[in-house]
Amino acid sequence: MTATPRPLPQPPPPADGLPRGETQQEEPSFGRGACCPACQTPLTDALTGVLDRRRWDHDASQALLQARHRPWPLALILVDLDRFKDINDLYGHPAGDAVLRAAATALRHHSGERGIVGRYGGHTGDEFLILLPDTNLEGALAVAQNIQVHISSLSVHTMASCDSAVTIAGWTVSMGVAACTDLIPGDLSELLLECDVALRDAKRSGGNQICIAGSQAPTSHGGRNPAVEEVHQLADGEVCIPLARYLQTAPSTSRSLVLSPESAQQLHADLTDVLRQLARAER
Repeated sequence: MTATPRPLPQPPPPADGLPRGETQQEEPSFGRGACCPACQTPLTDALTGVLDRRRWDHDASQALLQARHRPWPLALILVDLDRFKDINDLYGHPAGDAVLRAAATALRHHSGERGIVGRYGGHTGDEFLILLPDTNLEGALAVAQNIQVHISSLSVHTMASCDSAVTIAGWTVSMGVAACTDLIPGDLSELLLECDVALRDAKRSGGNQICIAGSQAPTSHGGRNPAVEEVHQLADGEVCIPLARYLQTAPSTSRSLVLSPESAQQLHADLTDVLRQLARAER
């Protein structure tokens, strides 16, 4: 006589409904200033303190969903530092970093508590994104104009070399502005594209402009940028002459002519002689 083994009683299933031995994976939470759980990399830009592009996309997408469900208007501003490469070339990259930090601080201050500010174009770019929830076009323009005025009044004191300091002032920004009220898009790509086109229009118009998406003309112009558009002396005594100030088309390889003090004096003497000859010829 053989006995048939009876099956052992099975333990009750776990409360989470998953097979025993497995645990439920939590959704990543990207809090402000947090790190990505997968790679433990910061989600804010280390240099400027604003959101990096990944975190900005996350927060902006959440704001977009809220705008569609409320509903409320939504506006976007793209900000570009005019001729930022010239600042790096003339004063060095540490000076350029100081300008980026000052600009980012100004953008956060003037974007309000609900403004979502991020760096656009990676960690080496000089462009920023500002998403403004519950803000129409008029409100976004007011924010952009405040930023334009504040940036132009900033002065950044930094080192141009190990033994010389420099003050960078008078730099400007170009901005593209787009807003949506009645029809909120399904994602950010359309709004970003419209704003990017407006920013390109602002840059093509000479910089220091605010352009509205879909508009043919700039809405604001703040004047020239003396830091990079006028003849000025560098920290080491050399004289910088922006070629675009005198030529209709400046060479693409170099926008400025940098002369030693002696060469600048010689150029001044040569130009003085030429002007005297022209004056005699007109008599």
